[in-house]
Amino acid sequence: MAKAKLRIGFLGIGAMGLSHVNQFHVKNAARAECVAICSRNEANIAKALAVAPKAKVFRDERELIHSDLDAVVISTPNSTHAVLALETLKAGKHLFLEKPIGITADECRAVLAAAEASDRVVLVGHELRYSPFFQKMKALVDAGEIGRPRMVWTREFRGPFQPKSGQWIQDARLSGGMMVDKNCHHFDMMNWWVNAGCSGTGILPVQKDSASTKTGGTPVPLLLPRVRPRRVAAFGGSAVMHVVDAAHQVNDHSTVSFEYDNGVLGTLQVCLFARDFPEEELEMGIVGDAGSLQTRISAIEILQWKRGTNQKTPIVHQVHSPAGEGWGNHLGFDEIHTAFLDAVLDGKPHVTSVRDCLDGSLLAFAAEESIKRSSTIQL
Repeated sequence: MAKAKLRIGFLGIGAMGLSHVNQFHVKNAARAECVAICSRNEANIAKALAVAPKAKVFRDERELIHSDLDAVVISTPNSTHAVLALETLKAGKHLFLEKPIGITADECRAVLAAAEASDRVVLVGHELRYSPFFQKMKALVDAGEIGRPRMVWTREFRGPFQPKSGQWIQDARLSGGMMVDKNCHHFDMMNWWVNAGCSGTGILPVQKDSASTKTGGTPVPLLLPRVRPRRVAAFGGSAVMHVVDAAHQVNDHSTVSFEYDNGVLGTLQVCLFARDFPEEELEMGIVGDAGSLQTRISAIEILQWKRGTNQKTPIVHQVHSPAGEGWGNHLGFDEIHTAFLDAVLDGKPHVTSVRDCLDGSLLAFAAEESIKRSSTIQL
């Protein structure tokens, strides 16, 4: 007997929400269906109904949450994430929660408490963890290929935010700030690699490399202890983006330095007026005491250097990792939807619980606060 489809309601059906509707209702049609949407934007409603014509339309988020469905996808403005997540768990529904978890530490901790008191699946939308590309990075670190991690970094030079309803993404009161909205992804990745905030190894089955140069030697697998971010110092401002009033305008460039409680160091540089889409650049990496790994995302390659080997060129790991849909084509976007269905319908583990992802948000909050205070923030 075939399993019943997971009946899903969608809160927020802008560009991101519509991508979620398409992923579940079309790409995973055998296991899921969109039965309800909630929006006050007629154009967005029409787009969603073109994909899922039988979906019931709600104008009130709580009415959808308490209607006859199994799960809720939240992709509303950031300032509403926590309150809607709490209501969803109160109603006993499974939850796919877009990042960030909330826009304050207190909001995130409230969602954490509710999620861990519930028997429902709660998956946070940090899709990069589900990409075979970033899974390969994690696997190489855990295999001891670069020795013990000592530094992590992210450099993102890109174009401006895409327009949102009411320009909420430009207002720090509604988005939490530039780094809370977008760089929580990258803080989460860096945390994951050094085992900060993880409840386990975080490794899912990884597809075999389409081509990978053998590294030689015998790396020693690592069992990294769980660590926490300890302090953050950041600088930033708004040089180009002037969309809302200056008092609430999010920053458009920043540089961040942070330290974990085991001495590992991290940096993030981000600029939203550096390059135009699609010529944007995102580089991430990790340095250990025996070598380093660096992303070359444009080619879906990982570059590896081994210390003390006099390498002239990097070892290249080529990974099959298809781009997801939507603006930016984030790696892992297809896979995270499959992971949610696997977790709900089949009881399989996933790697983006609220506890797994909490420290990525806390780092972003601390970085934003450091810029405001012009001081180092202790976590």
